[in-house]
Amino acid sequence: MDSLFNKKMESMPQKELKNLQLKRLKETVKRVYDSVPFYQKKFKELSITPDDIKTVKDVQKLPFTTKDDLRDNMPFGMLSTSVDNCVELHASSGTTGIPVTACYTTNDLEVWSEVMARCLSMSGLSKKDVFQNPIPYGTFTGAFGFHYGAEKVGALVIPSGKGQSERQLKLMDYYNTTFISGVASYVVRLGQVAKQIGLNPAKLSVRNGLFGAEMFSPGLKKRIMDTWEMDVHDIYGLTEMCGPGVSTDCDQHDGLHLWEDHFLVEIIDPVTLEPVETEEEGEMVITTLTKTGMPIIRYRTRDIAKLYDQTTCECGRTHVKHSTIKGRSDDMIIVRGTNMYPGQIESALMKNPSVGGNWHMKLYTENDIDQVKVEVESKQQLSQIETKELEQNLQSAIKSVIVFTPQVEVLPPNTIIQQGLKAKRVIDNRKKD
Repeated sequence: MDSLFNKKMESMPQKELKNLQLKRLKETVKRVYDSVPFYQKKFKELSITPDDIKTVKDVQKLPFTTKDDLRDNMPFGMLSTSVDNCVELHASSGTTGIPVTACYTTNDLEVWSEVMARCLSMSGLSKKDVFQNPIPYGTFTGAFGFHYGAEKVGALVIPSGKGQSERQLKLMDYYNTTFISGVASYVVRLGQVAKQIGLNPAKLSVRNGLFGAEMFSPGLKKRIMDTWEMDVHDIYGLTEMCGPGVSTDCDQHDGLHLWEDHFLVEIIDPVTLEPVETEEEGEMVITTLTKTGMPIIRYRTRDIAKLYDQTTCECGRTHVKHSTIKGRSDDMIIVRGTNMYPGQIESALMKNPSVGGNWHMKLYTENDIDQVKVEVESKQQLSQIETKELEQNLQSAIKSVIVFTPQVEVLPPNTIIQQGLKAKRVIDNRKKD
């Protein structure tokens, strides 16, 4: 059984957890009501005061917060304390030119370290491990979250930082790295580079990995497990909450435990904004319960998932589980009237053992009709006949998911070059009206 870092909190009975959530929700609502102009205005518009929060379900009376709300109040307008009381700053990539900034108090860093230590322990990290962290150190939250959590567990941390794949592998080999973190698509790339330089990833000492920052399908997870012969865990988080550390899957691998003593999660219909039933898919909405620098109320994550019926897990944890992220409500693609998510394409591809780890799809318009072309690497060099056969098989597999028939082109290994930290799966060149 995987290790519980904080047994008292991780196995707290649900009734006690709900009482703690209510206490912390009231404190958080009071904090933003007293000190954040954005929330003061929103509460006034809805005629709400902190006294209206009497049960956990009363969170539904509170206003939503969106990424645009955060951008409109950046860099420091959402703080519930002065900048003087903050000791660290992180920010999202800011693709619109306005990065979403999160400021941390000393208390916030302690909470972040705690939830990350829980996630890493759940994934098998212990003080006996050599932990390699091949994530860019900078304003992006990933590297620091993993680093703080691993230090709190007591593991030996190698802050190997960004890229330089051959160097990463040589460090793993030299220091006998036992645990790695990062982005799933980069670990696939590392596996490819290892084979190119004559290293068998499975022969390295790495036995565990915890990966996040982008959605990855069960098929890709299995691909990584097979390549490296290690156990792979999925971590969920976002800059607006703390960074990585909101939830992770335990050794049961049937959902991610979300830390309910620090985050209050709801699932809503992204169109009606009404709550959905347990086990029904919708958009995750999260309220921070212990952040003192920049608390956030009912943040619309845009991530699509569902909550599972609450029962104590075999791992001993009592915190609610959610499914892996299916996609994002704002990443849903509509082609010829069909709704689809990139994750559905990836799942179909990764079921085929001849497929490599990298892929993307291109959307374009031809004769006023939207077209989909999926480009994917093969695992090994194939003959023309083998390539054609694989293309036809993948075409059928994808069609069964998205209804219409896409174009599929199978490319040689290591053909698709990844730019940036996260893999870009969708290239939309369709004509815009």
